[in-house]
Order: sequence, then structure tokens, then C-alpha cells
Amino acid sequence: MGNIARAHAAGYQDVKNAEIKLVAGSDINPDSDHARDIVDKFGIRMYKNYHTMLANESLDIVSICVWPSEHWTATIAAAQYGVKAILCEKPMALSLAEADSMIEVCENNDVILAIGHAHRFSAQTVKAKEWIKSGEIGDISMIWGHCSLDLMNNGTHVIDLINYLNNDTAPSWVMGQIDRRTKSSGRRNHPDIVFEDMAIGRVGYENGVVGVVELGERANQNFAFRVIGSDGIIEINRVGGPLLRLLSGSSNSNWQIPKLHQGHSNIHLEIEELIAAMEGLIIHRSHAKIARVTLEIIVGIFESSARRCAMEFPIKISDFPLDRMVRKGMV
Repeated sequence: MGNIARAHAAGYQDVKNAEIKLVAGSDINPDSDHARDIVDKFGIRMYKNYHTMLANESLDIVSICVWPSEHWTATIAAAQYGVKAILCEKPMALSLAEADSMIEVCENNDVILAIGHAHRFSAQTVKAKEWIKSGEIGDISMIWGHCSLDLMNNGTHVIDLINYLNNDTAPSWVMGQIDRRTKSSGRRNHPDIVFEDMAIGRVGYENGVVGVVELGERANQNFAFRVIGSDGIIEINRVGGPLLRLLSGSSNSNWQIPKLHQGHSNIHLEIEELIAAMEGLIIHRSHAKIARVTLEIIVGIFESSARRCAMEFPIKISDFPLDRMVRKGMV
């Protein structure tokens, strides 16, 4: 029931394709300012233990907004208690083994599981993907993305958006390196896991596109992307510029800047699509099996750094490589 839970609560209120009633929430500190604020604002019942909440309430949808190390246990618990759909925050899990168990339990209980990669719903990203699909910049050769913080934090958004812009084409190899000279652990929104100071990754996809990822203190700190094609360039969230612009061979060498409707949050769009998926109309664009690929790439970057070599897909690593590297004194 922290900051991201408040955003989820507001997102449910903004949903337009269904009438949603917020019923209950759980927090290990139910008397915290964050938790009380959500209770007062949305009029929900508060529990200290989410198992008690799941047992006492009849819930259709659950948002998992706990710390990353608890994503898999909370997701599995919700699925086993019979909810219909789960929206779990990113990163999906700390390991591929955890992610696979989440997917398996949800499938066995007919629960739709989506992961909170909300940037797939931003107006500039959706429009950029339309341009790519229509061939505005020809054949794509590279998608470059960068941001602040670490792979399991902002990096999961950067990698997932590269996947999305590349039409979720399967990756074939990944190579990466990390720096962890400050040997720090825990950030404000991920206080339960270790993290690196900087990371770089290069991902080769089956369609020949290359994704380049830069994170951390020496990377460009803005969440921004450049899509490079044979006949032009698309820039997303350009620093000091528009949210989206296109330079195409068909536009007489002038940048095209579309008018975009930009909301304060995309979470309500995630939920609207989750409801449509519950009704069997679509597959959620952030379905757990799609989101697992993002985690697999992250695991591959860490393992590539540990082994000093490129990693081929599928990545057959069941643990959290960075935690292992720290325990062994490798970083």
C-alpha cells in the first residue's frame, strides 16, 4: 500500500470499460501514512496479512504492489484463492524459476496474469509502433534505449519497451556488462534486492534487429529511445524535445511531430485491457509470458557479465545471477 498502490487505486477509478469497486487492501504496516491515506481516500477495508484478505474477500482482480522479492509468492497466493485476474508490478520476479511458477499456477487456476509494464500503453509508444508497422522508416536495424537506475528497476521498462517496439520478436542472444563498485543494496522502491551502479546490454533478435540498453549513473538519465531504420529514425521521449518525432525518407527530410493525448498515468489502460482479456476478447499486451522475456533478457545480461561471454536463448538460469555474483564476491 505504498506509492505505486495509490497509483493503482486511482487507475481502477479511471477505468472506462467497466464499473469497478475497490474493496480491500493489505499492508504489513496498516497504520502507515501511505496505507491510511489510501483507506481514507478510497474507503477500502485494510488487512495486515494478504492471505487473510484473500480468504475473507471475494475478489475478481488483485494488484500486486509489494516489493519485488514477494511478487511470486503474492501472485501465487492470489491465484490459489480464486481471483480472475492479477496485475503484478514490475519486475515480474527475481528469477526465471519464480516467473515460471507464477505462470504455471495462474494457468492451472484459469487466472489471467499481466505485468505492470505500463509504458506499452503510452501514446508516444503506441504511435511509434504504428509508424514502424507501416514502414515509415523502412527496415529496423537498431532500437536504443536508456535510463537511470538499474536493470531490475527502470531497466525492466527499457528492455520491455524495446521488445514491444520490435513486435515482441524472440531474442536469440544477449551480451552485457555491469559495474557495482559502490556495492550498494536496496533502493527506495526496491529495498529488498541488490542492484548494480551501471549496466549495458546488447540483444540480438531473431528478425535481425539489435537492441541496445544503457542503465545507471553513466548512462543518459532520461527514459528515451531511438529507433533506427533503413529509411529514417523515430525518437521517443527525446530530451528537451517532443514526446515523439519521425524523420522519414517519405517526409522530405522534415521531422514529423504528431499531436498526442498524454494522460497522467497509463495504469487505467492496463486495467481496461485486463478486463477485455478476462472477457476473452484479447491477449493482454503485457501478459506474463510476454513479460517473462524481459526478465529473461535481464538474467542474460547479468549472466553474460558473470561468464564474460554472450548468452544464447533460451537462458537456462534459475536463480538471480546478481545476488549470486554478490555472494561469491564477484562484484
